[in-house]
Amino acid sequence: MTLAPTDLILSAGSMMSVPVLDRLRPAREAGFAGVSLMGADYQQMVASGVSAEDLREHAADEGLVVTEVEGIYLGLPGREPGPTMPASLAQLLKGMDAPRYLAVAVAAGASSITVIDMFDGAVDIDQAAEAFANICDRARDLGLTVQLEYVVGGGIATYADTCEVIRRAGRGNGGLMIDSWHLFRGNVTLDELARTPGDRVFGVQINDGPPPTDADPLREMTKGRLMPGEGIFDLVGMIRTLDAIGSKAPISIEVFSDTLSALPADEAARRCAETTRATLHKARG
Repeated sequence: MTLAPTDLILSAGSMMSVPVLDRLRPAREAGFAGVSLMGADYQQMVASGVSAEDLREHAADEGLVVTEVEGIYLGLPGREPGPTMPASLAQLLKGMDAPRYLAVAVAAGASSITVIDMFDGAVDIDQAAEAFANICDRARDLGLTVQLEYVVGGGIATYADTCEVIRRAGRGNGGLMIDSWHLFRGNVTLDELARTPGDRVFGVQINDGPPPTDADPLREMTKGRLMPGEGIFDLVGMIRTLDAIGSKAPISIEVFSDTLSALPADEAARRCAETTRATLHKARG
């Protein structure tokens, strides 16, 4: 099932407190077309006796697709987490190796994976491009696409460098995942976004953020994001820019938030859908 730019995806990051199978009906009732899966989700599924194939079947029963597996480690050797990264997150990221989770993506019926590097220290662009190309080649053999996500504070230092990694890798099934939190917290301008080839944008994650403070950015990234329209990000401008460059990527709402996690699953999914649709309506009319 190919999703359109008007289709909405409920990201795993918005529902981390809810068991994976329990997200499906609220997602369908809120009007989402698909859901994503994270490594932590998969580990919890396995621990409870639920397979990726089970998830695929349950999602289909609700009229949904599993769109992607998120958070796959780029796989550069010698990379280590920084001192501020929680040990549990570091352990999870290190375990998100591409070969294993490519197989999970296939079993879950996903069409893509998203690759990141969140560890300290700058990486060599050519080495990153080679690693990304290798993952793309493995994914292509399985019929999957691969998105590389720019992450503030990660090893690929800038949005421009992330785009350059994709360009140097030169793989047709390799593209970009744009997350509004990283875009705006990384001080990426809309003019810079406008120079991105639209056909290389494979995915878009939308969320909002408060005015910047001196607080720990990792905590805001993982626990303090806001719903679209509740913060200071120019989401309308971002969506209009993506439309102008010809992006056909569907929109995923990814709000890592303690406040959102405290809500019942149906209310959380409904709020995600309503705020995202309101933002898209402002941008597109």
